Amino acid sequence: MKKTICLALALLMIAVCAVSLAAVKDPKEKTLEASNTYEYETLKIQIDQWCYTFSKKESMRFFVAHVYTSSPDQLMTAFAENKYGEATSAIAQRSGAVLAVNGDYYNYKEDSGVVLRNGELYRDKKAGRDLLVIDKDGSFHVLLRGTYPAGIGQQCADEGAQQVFTFGPALIDGGEILTLPETYAPSTKDTQREPRTAIGQVEENHYVVLVADGRREGWSEKGMTMQEMQVVMHEAGCRVAYNLDGGGSTTMVLEGERVNRGTAARERDVSDIVYFTE
Repeated sequence: MKKTICLALALLMIAVCAVSLAAVKDPKEKTLEASNTYEYETLKIQIDQWCYTFSKKESMRFFVAHVYTSSPDQLMTAFAENKYGEATSAIAQRSGAVLAVNGDYYNYKEDSGVVLRNGELYRDKKAGRDLLVIDKDGSFHVLLRGTYPAGIGQQCADEGAQQVFTFGPALIDGGEILTLPETYAPSTKDTQREPRTAIGQVEENHYVVLVADGRREGWSEKGMTMQEMQVVMHEAGCRVAYNLDGGGSTTMVLEGERVNRGTAARERDVSDIVYFTE
């Protein structure tokens, strides 16, 4: 009887592993569909559109923007006029943004996290998340959860940091792909495909922004895993990379026009954006 039970358990474990492996599908084809460069007096932006094909009916499309600024103060953030939300394109237009993406949804939990934007500290609460800190010189730093003390927001402000985001997880640090935490929100499982937004830094005044569409039939059904996002940002040369809010919030806007298609015809309202200006 015991042998029968052990054999049944072993077969069950094999079946579970097989299902898990089957769920993690690599794309059959990776295609660079378009690459466009936009040059301004103090700003250069190259946007690459990629398609990963999994089957005749399943694909995933994403955009990788390399942004070259003349000075670090061209990377800015802005809040929605209404704290409960405003379209990314509307905030971008009001802020004079050239390129913008959704931010970290700072008002998701009003009693936690650090909110430091454009050098001003708005909130300094306990946070159980990885933080992204952007210094006055534009340098990116990640602070992993559990490694920073209470009051880190005020410390960052005193040291001249310009932005602190509370979302994550951190994807790359020191040019190395990080081991993702097993438990995090959003999920870090390698089977979890969602629309994504991420930002990273290659070197001084050279940044990378990624948006991946998903949940969009006929365009991008699959969405992107955290692990795929890490690889893409690493291949883009990022020394540091960080996950921002995703899902229906995922939006990239160039000169007031939406670059990606998102999950619906109408942009989801968001609480904040990250943008680049001339």
